[in-house]
Amino acid sequence: MTVSVRSNAKINIGLNIIEKLPNGYHSLDMIMVPISLSDELEIKFHQKKGNLSISSNIKDIPTDERNILWKIYDAFYKFTGKEPEEIEVYLHKIIPHEAGLGGGSSNGAFFLKELNRYYNNLLCDGELIEIGKSVGADIPFFIKNYPCRVRGIGEKLEKIENNLECDIVLVKPDFGVSTKEAYTQYSKIKDKKNADIDKIAEGLKNNELEKVEKFSENILEQGLLLSNENIISFRKELKRKYKNRFFMSGSGSCYYTFLPKGTGKEYAEVLKTKLSNCQIYSCSFL
Repeated sequence: MTVSVRSNAKINIGLNIIEKLPNGYHSLDMIMVPISLSDELEIKFHQKKGNLSISSNIKDIPTDERNILWKIYDAFYKFTGKEPEEIEVYLHKIIPHEAGLGGGSSNGAFFLKELNRYYNNLLCDGELIEIGKSVGADIPFFIKNYPCRVRGIGEKLEKIENNLECDIVLVKPDFGVSTKEAYTQYSKIKDKKNADIDKIAEGLKNNELEKVEKFSENILEQGLLLSNENIISFRKELKRKYKNRFFMSGSGSCYYTFLPKGTGKEYAEVLKTKLSNCQIYSCSFL
């Protein structure tokens, strides 16, 4: 029994940090929206007892217990008490790594949902979220996979409307940003600029791009702009060369910009001729 699943990315539109929690995590307030850029998971269930094996088109992706798919597999069987079965997963990666697009979390969430479906939907969404948040903070969002205002450490999800009619162009430079670095730097910001999440949600609901852009801020980017020379240099280049506003997604390093519907592909092709050492994608909201 083999199933193929598209595992999509997300962007953050506005990101505030409310506080650092005693357990070391951070309480957040942000908007996350699914986008069409996707990886593909090919999952083969052998329907007999055994273990998980992982392979990928990307050579440097770990395929052992460090992989988020392995962690999900382990957490699912521990939670349900069922005996692990032999499963093969081939992961075809498109979503860039260390980009703030949630690629790994998406892979984990969609694998978890397929495991649950294999067992005739043994668990409800609340239980899947419980498993997911034990593995990665963004996994609960991908369990739902619709536009959300996200609070807490990522587990408090409030569905919102997104009627914004536009294309999205992603620009991922040839360097990544570790989530740990992004969260370490934000505490050093002297003049924090918080996103107005309420106003962004209104803009998304009412198709008001100007409002969405006006009130979008990313506190993690502000911290990285204090010390990360790669981000500082790349941000300056985008601002110097282009009139469009670019926004960092999550903890970076990917930036995105909004384009009128139907113009994203053409704009992406133009960027490819002007920005070297970048992965550039045109995509849409889901």
